[in-house]
Amino acid sequence: MARKAKANLSIEEQIANKQAEIDSLSEQLKTAKDELKQLKKDKQAADNQKILDALAASGKSIDDVLNYINN
Repeated sequence: MARKAKANLSIEEQIANKQAEIDSLSEQLKTAKDELKQLKKDKQAADNQKILDALAASGKSIDDVLNYINN
């Protein structure tokens, strides 16, 4: 398979292209970090709900459970 010849770009065009690539990747990184943060919040909320459901199913009071955990 023959390789494509690179277009002869000026150094200014190469710099501009690289900066555009960096800007795009930076935005992708920001988006990914925001999505990760939301996923962690969702997991925490689900974990909290599991605890509340288990507490309700146990028939024990919050004080009973806290006393058990702290001792």
